Amino acid sequence: MYISRHLEKELIEASKGYPVIMVTGARQVGKTTMLKKLASKDRKFVSLDDLSARLMAQNQPKLFLEQYKPPLIIDEIQYAPGLLTYIKILIDESNENGQYWITGSQIYPMMKGVLESLAGRVRLLRLSGLSQSELVGRENEVFPSTAKDLLSRQTGESDRQGILHSILTGGYPRLLTQETVTIDGFYSSYLQTYLALDVREITNVMDTGKFMQFVSLLATRTAQELNLASLSRALGIDGTTAGRWLDVLETSGVIVRLPAYVNNLGKRIVKRPKIHFLDSGLTCYLCGIENEEAINKSVMKESLFESWVVSEVYKTWWNQGKQARLFYYRDSNQYEIDLLADRNGMLYPFEIKFNPQASHRFKNFHVLKAMDKPVGFAGLIHAANELAPLSEENWLIPARLI
Repeated sequence: MYISRHLEKELIEASKGYPVIMVTGARQVGKTTMLKKLASKDRKFVSLDDLSARLMAQNQPKLFLEQYKPPLIIDEIQYAPGLLTYIKILIDESNENGQYWITGSQIYPMMKGVLESLAGRVRLLRLSGLSQSELVGRENEVFPSTAKDLLSRQTGESDRQGILHSILTGGYPRLLTQETVTIDGFYSSYLQTYLALDVREITNVMDTGKFMQFVSLLATRTAQELNLASLSRALGIDGTTAGRWLDVLETSGVIVRLPAYVNNLGKRIVKRPKIHFLDSGLTCYLCGIENEEAINKSVMKESLFESWVVSEVYKTWWNQGKQARLFYYRDSNQYEIDLLADRNGMLYPFEIKFNPQASHRFKNFHVLKAMDKPVGFAGLIHAANELAPLSEENWLIPARLI
């Protein structure tokens, strides 16, 4: 079963104005499936996961592009990035849009140096796992939108238990659309494949056992500020190695670093990013959480929920082809705001708490009065179903409405 992706609309429009469309994202999020679904009958497909095609692309790129002519889908371009130089020559000669659709399991900007040769000729798009809006067939709206838009998305259904299920299963399409695929089986296989293909081959991480320990330890710290020194000490590795492995995870679309918001308050702002795993199901698997009851009882429940919400918010931006302007806030006085969106010249602050009755839910928002930008509406994003204004500026916002 195929579930329509919000990014489809952006990809089709981009093909009218760019010769090359590159879709990046973690393995198994549905990049290839989406492109094949949208492709016309005359658009050929070649995957560089195929060793013979890869060797030709690496060693004889001109011959490869003579054999595989546009319109063309090239899958997993990171195995032969040198192809892009030759693609530039061809598209400059033909001057036609939509010729090449390319996928890559390495996330831009880590491929920035390679893609500079296609500047002005390529549209970069990012696909993540299925969003909640995609799963229920709802239109995508970049979050935050408006209070009116939130009201129009209200369903009247209770979602607490459903959110626990969503956190447990994550967003990988195969797991969500194939009844015979189990959670444990999928994530076990995913990690083995990920380690074999992305870590060992692309990044030359040789000690995959130690790397796996690093990933598992990092998963227990999702939604926390990055502390490389602490991670290094816990695993007995040096900080350079820990930093390189963190880059591997970010490059492969497994995590995102949510930056701290920095403004004219200068040194008072804590500048370390927060780490969020982009797939909550993978996070649960890495932490040994096997069912919804275990999430509910876990000391990690709030962290898992926060990362799930942050991931959903990122998807609303990426699915419209936008670079997300998302941050968190924390200063030396320990004032913290879980999520800040910088949109249209305004800041939108949000706390993220599973329980909508969380005490002091808006207590830190006053720090934004000293910021260099006006503040829009604010909210507490929670797991229940209550959408309500508690004042003109502060709202209770169900996470399902993102």
